[in-house]
Parts: sequence; C-alpha cells; structure tokens
Amino acid sequence: MTWLAGIGLLTFAFLYALPFIPIDETRYLGVAWEMFARGDFLVPYLNGHPYHHKPPLLFWILHAGWAIFGVNDWWPRVASASLSFAGVLLTARLARRLWPETPALGGWAGTILLGTGLWAVFTAAVMFDTLLAACVLLAMNGLWDAARGQRRAWLWVGAGIGLGVLAKGPVVLLHVLPAALLWPWWRPEAGLPGRWYRRLALAALGGAAIALTWAVPAAIRGGPEYAHMIFWGQSAGRIVESFAHRRSWWWYLPLLPLLLAPWTLWPSAWRALARLRPLREPALRFLLAWAGISFLAFCAISGKQAHYLLPLFPAVSLLLARALAVHGEHPSRLDRLPVLLPLAAAAALVFLRLHPPAHLPPFLANLPSWPAAALATLAITGWLLPWRTRSAWLPTFALGTGLFLTILALGLGRAAAPYYDVRPASRFIAQAQAEGRPVAFVGQYHDQFHFYGRLNQPIEEISWSELHVWAKEYPEGILIDTFKGMPPPEFAAPLLQQPYRGQILFIASAREIAALSHPSSPTLQPNDDVDDASE
Repeated sequence: MTWLAGIGLLTFAFLYALPFIPIDETRYLGVAWEMFARGDFLVPYLNGHPYHHKPPLLFWILHAGWAIFGVNDWWPRVASASLSFAGVLLTARLARRLWPETPALGGWAGTILLGTGLWAVFTAAVMFDTLLAACVLLAMNGLWDAARGQRRAWLWVGAGIGLGVLAKGPVVLLHVLPAALLWPWWRPEAGLPGRWYRRLALAALGGAAIALTWAVPAAIRGGPEYAHMIFWGQSAGRIVESFAHRRSWWWYLPLLPLLLAPWTLWPSAWRALARLRPLREPALRFLLAWAGISFLAFCAISGKQAHYLLPLFPAVSLLLARALAVHGEHPSRLDRLPVLLPLAAAAALVFLRLHPPAHLPPFLANLPSWPAAALATLAITGWLLPWRTRSAWLPTFALGTGLFLTILALGLGRAAAPYYDVRPASRFIAQAQAEGRPVAFVGQYHDQFHFYGRLNQPIEEISWSELHVWAKEYPEGILIDTFKGMPPPEFAAPLLQQPYRGQILFIASAREIAALSHPSSPTLQPNDDVDDASE
C-alpha cells in the first residue's frame, strides 16, 4: 500500500501540474497517436513517415488503454506509473528469491528503488526506460531461478529479452548478458557450464523470435530504409557512433551521487556498503555482474543520458538493502542529512524568486511562496521525527522523496508549465487543418503538436530559404517557427504566439509573409530544437 500511495501521489502531481513535455514526451505520444489514428499497429509513424528510432511496445501499451478508455491525456501517465510499480514489485520478488531467509528485504529493496530520485522522477514520465527496466527485471528474476535449477525460468529470461527488444531495442542485452555470461563466477558450485550456456543461447533465440515476430513484417511494410535502421542503425550504429548525446566515458561518474539521492547522503548506507563483502556471497556477485559490468559498458558507449541507467537501479537498490540488513547500524542524528535536501531546495527557490538570473525563464520571478514554505516544513518535520530503526527510516526517506518531488511539481512545475505547454498551438493547428489550410514548420518537426491537436495530417517541413516560396504557393496556409528573441518581419504579426522551451513559438499567415517584397535574412537562428533530444 505504501508503494501504491507513493506512485499515486507522483502520478497525481504530474497529471495536475505538468503537460506532456516537448520534445520527448510529445513526440512519443505523437507517434502513438499516429499509429492509433491510422489503425496501423505494426510500423510506428512520425509526421506521416516510418519512425525507426523506437520499437512499438510502449506504443502498444498506450493503444491498449486508449482502446479501453478512449483516447485521453491521463492514460499515458497512469500506464507509465503502472510500469514503475511493476518494476518495484519485480525488485521485491527478486530480493526474496536472493535471500529467502530474510523476507523483509523484499520490502526494503522496493522502497529504496521507489525512493531513489531519478526513478521517482521517471515514474509517471512517458519514456521507455522504466518499461525497459521492468523487462530487464523479468529476465534477471528468471536468471536467478534458472541458476537454482528451475528449468521453466528460462522462459522468463527469453520473455524478458524479447520484450526488452520490443521496448527499446537490443540494448536490453547490455543489461542481461553480463550476469548471464558470468554465471560460473556467481554460481561456481553449480557446475556444468556447457548446459547453462546452451540454455542461455536458447533463451536468447526465443527472445529474438519474440522481437522478430514484429520486426520482420514491420521491415517488409516499412521499406528498405526502415528495415536497415531497425536492424542496424538503431542498435549497433548507436553503440559505435551516437547520433546525439555523444559524451566522454566518465560522464556518468559525477552524476551518480545526484541520480541516487537521497541515499547518497545517508552515512549509514555508506558504512554498510563499505563493510559488505560481496565476493563471499553468490547473490551479491550476481548483482555486481549485473550492475557493475553493465555500467562499464554504458560508460564505453558513445551516447549517454542519465535515464539510460534506470534499469541498473534495481540492482543498486538490492545491494543497499542487503548491506543495511547485514551491517546496518542504529541510526544517528547524522543519518538525517537527506531530510535537509528539501531545506536546500527551499532556500534555492527563495533566492531565485528574489534574484532571478537573467538567463533563466521569467517564471522564476513569479514563483508562489508556498512551495518554499512546504519544503522547509517537510525538512523540519523529517529532522524532528523520532526514528529509531532502519525499518522506519527507509519508508520515511522514500515518502520524503515523493513529497519533495510532488511539491516541486505542484509549485515549480506548475509555474513552468506554460513555457512547455504546446496545447494552445496544437489546437490552433488542428483548427487550421480542419479548415483545409496547409501547415508548414520551419526546421525539423518532432511531432510535438500531433497528439494534443489529434492531428490526422502531416505538417510539412521547410527550410528558411524555402519560406517565401512556400508562402506564395500556399497563401491560405500557416507557418510555424521558434525564435530566441524578437522574430524577423515575416513573423512580426503572428496569428498565435506562446512561450516554448525558453523561446517563443510563432504561427504566422502565409499570405502576410508572401506579401513582403524583400524577404529578411535569417540573422536569428530559427527553430534550434536539438535533433532526437533523448532518442
């Protein structure tokens, strides 16, 4: 019930306070909507073209809810939260399988996972990594059961691999194979490695068969370019040369303390982990093979994003739960340091409200005062609570993480929402298309208007040099562009303008643009959205 309450709290905060954020969430929902509207559940589409960047499992989950409840804005958040809950349940199950003599570890591990900052942030986000984490956990549960002689568990390994490929591609193998291949290290007494590797190969082939039941017919329908991208470009191509987010090998290292907060601020956790002797325990060697080797692999890969590590967080939660169970000490006042995080955030909000930096969005100057007061109250309450046992500290920290993020979402997030909310522009574009007016986007369009506008027609992409030619050819049309500062004369009298990701989005009449006798030079760089922001 505690887990459900925490996930429900975060989901409510996201639903109430935040729109779907461009360009990632709006793009994925746009793709799901295009598939649903077309009635084509085989090939994903973005703006009328086959979309090869992601497999379809998350889109299918969204389609299932829309088929039952109708197309709505709440189901994507609820579906994502359900996947987060599934990951917590599978983590707790694995803890009970790893240490059956300590049943309480299941609850501890699940609570630690849900209370970890990055996991909590992505609980209701419409992204692929929580789904991938659930698939990885399915495979890892199967691996451990298979190592204990349960032959049917190999079916779960194959299912986890196959569904993981359908969730985010072959990257699932980077999470599953290190532990599977290092089986003789974490289960040396089991013997017969040949039989183990044969069964592993069969499970991997079974997973490949699951993925190919979609990939082969999708490749045939999508065409040669689409087939090339789903079989090569979005798997090995990303590992060898990232299309975006190419970063140094050490990029993750300084981020880890932040990503694993609040547990990184808990002295008892550090002391317990330091006293842990993982090489003496098969279950801990299993977790190290899973988390350690996979983390090194992600450091070596060129493309890096913080949320790529989410499927490793269950392993970290299990390690920490075991360390606290074996070597945890009676909590001291110093262990209350994590509750000061809300106090630091409150101080930062007050400072930003009083002295907003010029380069940050203007909404920071208009923040309400209640979020800072609520965060300060949360910190003081947490510090004064009379905690005496680890079993009380864990749920308190996890609940604190949920409350902390809820306050930020309802306060800071709601204040920032108008700067990321594309609903006004989406509805305007939908009305224009309903009237039969052509629509063009200057630059690369990421489907950010398709879901909210429930658009059924593509938006044409044009370059700035084509702007006036297109406007003269389609005088009844409308043109969309974004600028960091004041727009050039073409967009000086917009039909609609709104904030958009630190810029201003303008929708202008093609007739007005075509009437300009001397087109301006694009000295301002329009539409500088990053290509494939989190692909």
